[in-house]
Amino acid sequence: MVIFITGCVQQTKNMKDSTYYLTLQTKEIKTEISRLEKALKSEDDSLSRPTSLYYLALLYSHFKNPEPDYKHAFKNLEEYILLDPEGAEQKSSVQYLMSLLNKLIKNENLCNELKTLITTLKQENKTLTEKYEKLVIENQNTKEIIEKLKQLDIQLEKKREKKLK
Repeated sequence: MVIFITGCVQQTKNMKDSTYYLTLQTKEIKTEISRLEKALKSEDDSLSRPTSLYYLALLYSHFKNPEPDYKHAFKNLEEYILLDPEGAEQKSSVQYLMSLLNKLIKNENLCNELKTLITTLKQENKTLTEKYEKLVIENQNTKEIIEKLKQLDIQLEKKREKKLK
């Protein structure tokens, strides 16, 4: 009887509900992700695979996660639904979370595209600025040459006038 109660207490201690995962602090998230990933790999019986996947999705997309991974969270939720199609009592919350993650992923992709575009535009701007600076120098040189030609023309004109006199 004592062994059974100890086993139940131990299992209850390992089983945490989603409230626990949602209230984790920043410094605890990475540790808990590692623990759940190891549990998935070792097929630890303290948490079912679908439950571990669900909790991992919560942690990967957690608002206090310093390095959120929305794609990984979405993938975990997809696998969670495949493993537990009838879904726990959280079916609608899972669908809601998936739709939010999907939008976040799309926005993240859009941001990455915009960052790439900004980088490209900055490079083009740098190239155009360099070309502009070269043209300004060429323009200045051309003005100097034109000024010298004017002076030369004036000198030639003076010489012609002297010869004509």
